[in-house]
Amino acid sequence: MKRQRNPLTEIKADPAQNPRIGGMAVVTVRHLAASDIDEAFVLVRLGYAELSQDDWRVMARQRIEADEATGGILIAHDRADRLRGLLLYAIAPKFAGRPSLQIDRLISFDLLDPAIVADALIAEVLRVAEIQDCDSLSLVRPLDAPLHTTALVLASGATVLHQVF
Repeated sequence: MKRQRNPLTEIKADPAQNPRIGGMAVVTVRHLAASDIDEAFVLVRLGYAELSQDDWRVMARQRIEADEATGGILIAHDRADRLRGLLLYAIAPKFAGRPSLQIDRLISFDLLDPAIVADALIAEVLRVAEIQDCDSLSLVRPLDAPLHTTALVLASGATVLHQVF
């Protein structure tokens, strides 16, 4: 099924709404299109060093062709139309309640402040999550640091601890 695009998925970061964004930094965020796949591979390699271009093409096409309600790939361009960021996300069902926004990976590049690009990508994915009626957020993190994993789970708000004494 071909994805139906919401006409509001293209946004511009507004310097008046975010004090970290200077007057010269305008970031446009939209969903990845088939014509963007090869250009985005350079950024993808920053976040997935082992991913081949062929595997990226397959994965990106699958995300583009999937139902928007299951997730997608957002890309960010600067004023000169240079690719500056990419965010892969999924909308996942939960055991109880409404769906959850799951951020798989955020990759941002800028010579001076990549957080500006990250802010714009996060603002857009949160807007998409609201449209999809999500009520929670989860972040995908490698399971390579078990000592830190416990601390993260306990600090996340997803844990309910009960003690009698």
